[in-house]
Amino acid sequence: MKAARVHEPGKIVIEDVPVPALGENDVLIKVHHAGICGTDVGVYHGYVPATLPVTLGHEFSGTIAKLGRPGLGGFKEGDPVTAVGGWSCGQCEHCQNGNPQYCKSRNALGRTVDGCMAEFVKMDYRVVYPLPLHVSLDEGQNFLNIACVVRGYKKVPLQLGKRAVVFGAGNMGLIMLQMLKAAGASQVIVTDAIPFRLVLAKKFGAGHAINVTEGDPVQKIRNLLPAGADVVVEATGNPSAFQNACDVLKEGGALVVIGMFSKKVKEVDLSFLYYKEPIIYGSKGGEEGYEEALQLLEDKKIQITPMITHRFSLEETAKGFGVFEDKNSNALRILIEPTA
Repeated sequence: MKAARVHEPGKIVIEDVPVPALGENDVLIKVHHAGICGTDVGVYHGYVPATLPVTLGHEFSGTIAKLGRPGLGGFKEGDPVTAVGGWSCGQCEHCQNGNPQYCKSRNALGRTVDGCMAEFVKMDYRVVYPLPLHVSLDEGQNFLNIACVVRGYKKVPLQLGKRAVVFGAGNMGLIMLQMLKAAGASQVIVTDAIPFRLVLAKKFGAGHAINVTEGDPVQKIRNLLPAGADVVVEATGNPSAFQNACDVLKEGGALVVIGMFSKKVKEVDLSFLYYKEPIIYGSKGGEEGYEEALQLLEDKKIQITPMITHRFSLEETAKGFGVFEDKNSNALRILIEPTA
């Protein structure tokens, strides 16, 4: 089978590799859609740790191609599925305490084990989820990001009547926007530097969409919310946005960080910790959000397909990564389609 692999940082190669052999608890999945994520870009460039060489990708949808043993997990060949981005050892202290995302022996798809930007991917059946009847493979490929947003959302109180700000109108930021609106937030302000994404934010219900390149976003948000925001979500992974998020938070408000920072925050005015007494949450992965993610898709509470802007064949994977990093490309959700 063909796979998009990294042998050294900065170079993606398409090569023939053996179809993975299955253990009795494994399933083989034919990959239909694999989404490019910032973590994948980090593996590609070398600033996200990975065991090289490795096949890229950890967010996908597909169909069951083969089972390690008959009836495994209730699956059958041809079933449409999606999956978690990795699986833990099940034995360590973190796993035993219900925190498998911290497992030091975790199998991370596209990092420590071969990922989904290939014709087939091998997965432990325990982390594979059947797609509900009326959920398409196009929608299902975004399952993991939805689960990650659900986990972050659960850390803050019910949003009925609350005022929120989301920094970053990327895939996760726009999912969070839709969740906040569905939960009854009275106003959600979204910021970004790309006009195309801000247009989509308005379509998804943002009360205001602020371009951070056009004036001071903090002042603009303060003009709209003089008392500050009840909830602020940092979904950019940009260090400067973290300070902005702190600045627009109201006294006693909650800050949720779902973006992964690739650079250090060099300076932060920490006086707001004293004056505002905020609650700050970090949120890693989608644990405790998987079932809700599938339910949101089944109930059509989250619009996914409008966020898909580009599709590339497996052979065009490097091109897809280039578009992902091109801030002038109007790209949002980019899919690699090995079986297209």
